[in-house]
Amino acid sequence: MELVSLSDYIFLILKILLVIGLIEVIFLISYRVKNGVPYFFVKKIPIKKFHIIPHPYIPFIYKTGIVTPEKRKDFPNYRNYLFPSVKINNLQFVNGENGDRDVVVPKPQDLIRVNCLGASVTSNYVREKNKNFSYPMELERILKSKYQNKKIEVNNCAQGGYNSADILVRTALSILDTQPDYVTIHHGFNDVRSYLTDDFKSDYSHSRNNLGDNFWKFYFSSLLPDIPLNFYNYLKNKILPSPNIRHALLDVIAKGKENINADYETGLKTYERNIKSIINLFKSTNTKVILCTYTYHLFDDLKNDKIQNLYSEIVKKENEIIRKIATELKIDLVDADKIVEKTKENFVDSMHYSKSGMTILAKAISQKINL
Repeated sequence: MELVSLSDYIFLILKILLVIGLIEVIFLISYRVKNGVPYFFVKKIPIKKFHIIPHPYIPFIYKTGIVTPEKRKDFPNYRNYLFPSVKINNLQFVNGENGDRDVVVPKPQDLIRVNCLGASVTSNYVREKNKNFSYPMELERILKSKYQNKKIEVNNCAQGGYNSADILVRTALSILDTQPDYVTIHHGFNDVRSYLTDDFKSDYSHSRNNLGDNFWKFYFSSLLPDIPLNFYNYLKNKILPSPNIRHALLDVIAKGKENINADYETGLKTYERNIKSIINLFKSTNTKVILCTYTYHLFDDLKNDKIQNLYSEIVKKENEIIRKIATELKIDLVDADKIVEKTKENFVDSMHYSKSGMTILAKAISQKINL
């Protein structure tokens, strides 16, 4: 029997490494060609450090006291965009510069409280020059500068991925208890998938699972090792949800398939009902409501995308509903769709604002608040 020499082992190992290296290079090139952006390696997060957890009445919620993982993403207008790491506050939102500014309940008598409701467009932070920035933060700065003799607080009461039904539940069960003097409602887009999913139900149960139904998948996924190979990471996350919940959340809670030929008018009626219900809850406590339209702009690389054009068409109809509600109920309106110019300077993608876009919106909202 011929013995295998040490040099043969080394040669075999080198060949295996070469093959792995070639696969890695081919994957990275093909991914970039197909998606237009490079692949970002998604690191595993221990289950105990998950910042998003199930909730009995909505699909998911932030976990108080947990620090959110930093995330980088390439957007059409903003390469290597940083979602900064922030800590979650007592109300299970990210609020203030570091995220963890608590909302005191009951509200101090001398405090003027403004709560900003919505989804990722409101909850997102931009990080520039080592400082976090959001439009609720900028709104607070403007109001404090304008009314220096008053104690003012602007709270970020938004959660990325929420639809109007989620905001309605959060309003009824927690936000209303904070006794705001003003609330802003800036919401659109996230309901659209539910409009387009077959077997429509007005509680959206046809299109969304509770995170708790599939949370076990994250436990299983977390058992697989983190190997610093992009193609392995990609395949692993295709088979199982990424053990980084920030990346996998919306895919895990999604239910059913979108049908681009679906009649979405019934869904729009549900959206209108939900927005009106939120408003009526705040009116019952004499809270002043400011409605905002939603800006969804198709940049050049998306103009020929059939699904994106359909979403754009539906968001325009959502904006018509917001304008109609504002007129019918005599509510202040910030028509962000018209106010925030649709330029690459104001957006990181089709809907999420850059710092300049956030600044324009915050200034427009501030003009509707008279103290």
